[in-house]
Amino acid sequence: MKTTKFKLSNLLNSFSILTSLFLSSTVMNSAKAEEAPPTCVSSIGSVSGGDLKTAAQIASADIGACLATPSRFEIDIYEMGLCTANPISGTPKTFSKSNCIVTMTSSAGVTADLASATVNLPSSSSRPSNGSYDYAYISIGNTIGLKGSINLSDGSGGTIEYFSNTSGGVKTTGSADNHSEEIDSFDDSFDPDFGPSNTSTGAVSAILTDNDLARATSAEGVTRLVGVFNMATNSGTPVVISDSSSGLEVQLQVTDGGYSIMFNQTPGHSDEGKPEDFGSAPFKPVFTVF
Repeated sequence: MKTTKFKLSNLLNSFSILTSLFLSSTVMNSAKAEEAPPTCVSSIGSVSGGDLKTAAQIASADIGACLATPSRFEIDIYEMGLCTANPISGTPKTFSKSNCIVTMTSSAGVTADLASATVNLPSSSSRPSNGSYDYAYISIGNTIGLKGSINLSDGSGGTIEYFSNTSGGVKTTGSADNHSEEIDSFDDSFDPDFGPSNTSTGAVSAILTDNDLARATSAEGVTRLVGVFNMATNSGTPVVISDSSSGLEVQLQVTDGGYSIMFNQTPGHSDEGKPEDFGSAPFKPVFTVF
């Protein structure tokens, strides 16, 4: 695993995204409950070996979804920062950087397939002020490129591999296809707010906005997704920068958490318990000050 550290004395170079720990771009549409689904490894077994569940066992266990790791996760990153207070507040909720420092910004956006490459983002324009930062945020485009697959037991000692197709559905032949997910609401009717939700990856909130990070008022007006993370929940402690701090490292993690796989739950259906949909899922950053 490649790790990159940046010197604060040379202006904090914002974030390194590590190849073995992947970032999910958004909070999945299906995660409307307070808790995200379990990981696929913990609920249906390993991706290989003899401990995988069959579709019938998944149906019997009433598993509606699980979280896996995508083989493609392509997003456009526009801005990242640290905050001393929650930047999402009010009724209706709005996003404000009044208590934040911007650690990376790109007007054109940095496109990255986070499942396959280390990404170096633009430098910060100034050194972050000394202080304790309880929140972090990221602004990304609202369209995410995905790809993935999952294995189930065939009940006879073998496995059946289910691949994503071009629409985010499922196929059982060939190989996984690229598919895209456009996030323009967090509910069937227009809803630009998600959370705060204590998911398996920590406390996550999100808001859908326009290019200026103003709250979107319609699905047609959504161009950005801003995710906010409660560092006390995600990492156990806030990010503290002091005179003795020489750099900051962040890992944006999505292993066993960046890809949602939905299972058919129609009783008696021929596909009951089988995968029927692939999508994105919650993510979290882990910061290390050195």
